[in-house]
Amino acid sequence: MDKLSIKKTARLGCALLSVFIAVGTASPSARGWKYYLEKGRLQYEGGMLDFAIFNLGQCLDANPGCHEAANMLASIYIKKNRKSRAIDYYRRSLEIDERQAEVHYALGELYEFFIEREAAFRHYARSIEIDPEHLKGHASLVRFYLKRDDRASAERHFRTSYRLARAKTGALFERAREAEKKGDLARARDLYAGVIDEAPLFIEAYIGQYEVNRRLNDYASAAAALERLKFVKPDHDRAYLLLGYIYFNRRLPGSRKARLEQAIDNLKKAIELNPGNYEACISLSE
Repeated sequence: MDKLSIKKTARLGCALLSVFIAVGTASPSARGWKYYLEKGRLQYEGGMLDFAIFNLGQCLDANPGCHEAANMLASIYIKKNRKSRAIDYYRRSLEIDERQAEVHYALGELYEFFIEREAAFRHYARSIEIDPEHLKGHASLVRFYLKRDDRASAERHFRTSYRLARAKTGALFERAREAEKKGDLARARDLYAGVIDEAPLFIEAYIGQYEVNRRLNDYASAAAALERLKFVKPDHDRAYLLLGYIYFNRRLPGSRKARLEQAIDNLKKAIELNPGNYEACISLSE
């Protein structure tokens, strides 16, 4: 165990001890749901997930209206890759308090994972009804409206999400660009990843990550950045163009035939989105 882990464990132990001292002499009925909530929260934050599940469950048994415990249990089950169980707890949380934008967004992600698109759409839409500046909610709605061929709505949500992204992560993006200019490519890559995690429609961050990975000769990661950009902004023709170039010109893991087919598919999509894309036409002819 390294020093950082030892310190973290010690802090957790001290925090738990303070809880035990505060309520240790109280009767079981006097402890109540708050005791189990606090204990479960500390265990959750310390990575003691199975213990946290027990205590948060005790909290909900004592107080079925504690949505905070339900949310933490949902988060734990996501970490444990038990997404169906997580859905159960998020739904329970919304039954307690329906006006939780972040929970609606989280449920949207889970339903989208299970390809329940209509349910996902409803929860993403509800997240921005509750919080009109929910950046990720707007970002998710862009791809849904594009699939519905409602480009006007997609563009409206894109503009809102991009504006919020600039406000929230603009400074972090500039730090990434500065690191890239200085040649600190590993740091730039990490900073661009941070921007993307916080602001999924900050398009320039994906392109920055692509460029950094390309300079590092890590073409698999460069392609992964563009594939993620394609997912969040399915009408971004430059992402398809660059992917076509990578899959055609660079050796990547996997079948060469499959990569060539990916190159062709991406270049065709780039041309479909932008028929005047001369570069895509030339690359496809090659």
